Amino acid sequence: MSDVNDLSPQGFQVAGVHAGLKIEGKKDLALIYSQTPCQVAAAFTTNTVKAAPVLYCQKVVQRGTPVHAVVINSGNANACTGDAGLWHVKQEAQAVSQIFGNAADEVLVLSTGVIGVPLPIERIVQGITKAAERVEESAWTDAAQAIITTDTHPKIVSLKSPAGYTITGIAKGSGMISPNMATMLAVVCTDASLSPELMEQVPQIWNQTFNRIVVDGDMSTNDTVLLLANGASGVGVDEEGDFLQICQQVCTQLAMSIVRDGEGATKLVTIRVSGGSSRDAVEKIARAIATSPLCKTTFYGADPNWGRIICAAGYAGADFNPEKSSLFLTNGVQTILLFEHEQGGEYDEAAAIALMETDEWEIHLALGEGESETWLWTCDLSHEYVTINGHYRT
Repeated sequence: MSDVNDLSPQGFQVAGVHAGLKIEGKKDLALIYSQTPCQVAAAFTTNTVKAAPVLYCQKVVQRGTPVHAVVINSGNANACTGDAGLWHVKQEAQAVSQIFGNAADEVLVLSTGVIGVPLPIERIVQGITKAAERVEESAWTDAAQAIITTDTHPKIVSLKSPAGYTITGIAKGSGMISPNMATMLAVVCTDASLSPELMEQVPQIWNQTFNRIVVDGDMSTNDTVLLLANGASGVGVDEEGDFLQICQQVCTQLAMSIVRDGEGATKLVTIRVSGGSSRDAVEKIARAIATSPLCKTTFYGADPNWGRIICAAGYAGADFNPEKSSLFLTNGVQTILLFEHEQGGEYDEAAAIALMETDEWEIHLALGEGESETWLWTCDLSHEYVTINGHYRT
C-alpha cells in the first residue's frame, strides 16, 4: 500500500467530518468532489430490500449522468425509511449541488449504519456544508475514517500507474458481508480517462474481488461499489493498457482488508475449490464452506475438523463425490492432506493445529470431477462477533 497523500488522483478533493450521527465527535460524513465530470461504473446490492440511497443511485447511474460528487454518511443506513428516506437522499444531493454549482442528479449518495431509523437530515446538511469547506486533495484518510461502522480501522489503497494516472480507493465493511455483485461500501477514484469499452469491463473486477469475500453470510441493504474516472491526468486508457490490472490490485487489497477486519475475526482463510464439473458447482461448494458457522468456528479454534468441511460441501447442492475428493490444508509452504477417498488422511494433528493457529492459510478441496475452479476469502467466527452484533443498537 502506498502513501495515499503522495498518490491522490488529480482533480479530486475529499473530506471527512463529524456531522453528529456518531458520539464523541467521531467522523461520520465523507465528501468526494471532482470539478471535472466523472464517468461512473457501479454495482449495487441484489437484496430485495434496498436502502433509499441505493434506489436513488441506481437511477442516476442508469441515466448515464456524469457525476461530480459522492456524499457518504455512516451511523444510519437510511434503509426501510419509506418516502421520507428517498426525500432525504434528494435533499443531500441538492445540498451538495447548491454548494458546488452542479446539478443534483450529478451527486451520488451512500449511507451505512442502523436500518429503520429516520435520517437526521438537518445534521447531514450541516455536515455537508462543513465538509465542503474542508475538502482537499490529501484528506483520503479522513474520508475513509468517516465511512466506517464496526470496522476497527479505515481501509484505503492508492496505486500509481507507470503511465501517469492514479487509482485510489476507500472502503468500509466488517460485518453483514456475503455479497452478490457488490458488498459494503467502496468508492474507487481515478484521474485516468477510460474508453467506453474499458468502462464496460470494469464490473469484471468486482467479481474477482468484492464478490469473493465472506464474513458472516449476510448481504446488506446498502451494498454499493463505485468507480469514478475524471480524466484529470490527461492520460487516456484503452483495453491495451494496464488499468484493469492495477484497479484489480486496489480492489483486491480493499476486499481482503475487509475480511481481515471481519467482526471479531482473527484469521483470513482462503477457500479454494478445484476440479469441479461446472462453475456453478465449485461456486456453491466454496460458498457453503465459507459461510458455514461450524466451519468458521473450527477455523477460530484451530481445530482440523475436516468432517465439517466435507459436510458443508455435501449439502451445497452441487456435484460432489467424496470418493473422488481430496482436502488439503496449506499456507503455501506446508501442505497437509486432511481427507482423501472418503476418509481421513494420515496427517500430523499437531502440525495441522499449528498451521491453523497462524493468521492466514488456505483450505483446498479438489473434487476430481472436471476443470472448473474458484476461490473465496473468508474469516473465522469468534466470541467477539456475537458480542458486537448482540448489542449493535443497544
